[in-house]
Amino acid sequence: MALRRVALAQFASKGFANVTVTQLATEAGVTERTFFRHFPSKEAVLFQDYDTHLEWLAEALSQRPASESLFDAVLASVATFPHDVEVVRQAALARSTLISAERIAAHLRVVQSSFATVLTDFIKTRYAGVANLDLVAEVAGATLAAALVMAVQRWGDDGCTGDLGEIVATSVDLVRSGFAPLA
Repeated sequence: MALRRVALAQFASKGFANVTVTQLATEAGVTERTFFRHFPSKEAVLFQDYDTHLEWLAEALSQRPASESLFDAVLASVATFPHDVEVVRQAALARSTLISAERIAAHLRVVQSSFATVLTDFIKTRYAGVANLDLVAEVAGATLAAALVMAVQRWGDDGCTGDLGEIVATSVDLVRSGFAPLA
């Protein structure tokens, strides 16, 4: 989205705190009202890659074959990410350099909880009839959400170097292995 690209470029050149919503809207050729139709706040620009993809993730998961393992379904769904990874990279770099670690961590807790909800719902639907399904789905959903969010956070903390898909796969495979590398 052009508005987001303009905002990320402005944040990078002028600093997050030094750019107003009015400036962003003007630079993008839109009104402030249009800006707020897309983003509830200036900070939301930095986290939209998480916030807007919950519906996409739920849809991608629902399309996975029932014969596929939970881990493979999650990895395959994530691999079909329909958005520009370069914009995600720019947002991750901006987050890590322009706002405090505490603000990032607070937002990522919300994102992780939202991902956990999507994954938990998927697991409950896919594995209906499993004993203790609510507990199983909540634990598995929360654990997989943590693996996904931490992979992206690690990627961002490391300067967005490396292949994000590989980092995500490594994170999910760690969960799949029962944390074998820790044993």
